[in-house]
Amino acid sequence: MADQYWRGAAEDEVMQDEHGFIWLAMLEMVDAPLAGKKVLDVGCNRGGFLRLLVDRAEIGFGFGYDPAPGAIDDARRLAGTRPLTFETGDTVPAAWSDFDAAFSHEVLYVLHDLHAHAAAVFASLAPRGSYFATMGVHADSPLMVPWHGEKTTELDLPGPYRLDEVADIFEDAGFDVAIGRLPIRFVPVHAHRGDSHADVRLSSWLDYYYRDKVMFRFTKPA
Repeated sequence: MADQYWRGAAEDEVMQDEHGFIWLAMLEMVDAPLAGKKVLDVGCNRGGFLRLLVDRAEIGFGFGYDPAPGAIDDARRLAGTRPLTFETGDTVPAAWSDFDAAFSHEVLYVLHDLHAHAAAVFASLAPRGSYFATMGVHADSPLMVPWHGEKTTELDLPGPYRLDEVADIFEDAGFDVAIGRLPIRFVPVHAHRGDSHADVRLSSWLDYYYRDKVMFRFTKPA
């Protein structure tokens, strides 16, 4: 991941608004209470998901890292008085540990070394802690495979990874692995009508969100 993935505050604010329905579905998938817990957000961008976790799930403390300094500057500003900490980086800061839960949204597909990422998150979690990683860009997604092919050079992407490959890597790191489909409700149409999406039918987007957009749960054993 690198600074080129962050498109600037104005565009990013629109993107975060468009991701709201996904964040709510991610939160609905969590099968353990988050109130009062210490939570990590991998690739936190401008901190929108962590702000949601404070406001909706009442987490105790949130920590987020992202490789884009501009995004982190905005995350700190937008946090207000919430108990949130942000750092610029490509991996979990060395001093961060004992998280009860961790999250990421469309981060795994950009990482060239998933083994190192799995090990870093494993080390940062408390026993029985879970890493909830949402992933729609993968080799098993008919809509995303062509998109990945178009963006591979521009974004320096690995893969695309197969879901089985991701599961195997995290199992090798010591996690108990589970996977599920997100409980998506309504998909905002306006977010899928722009120039880059003009040739994709709404039915294809529904198939993507209801079938191909998945959440992994990687749990650190006791």
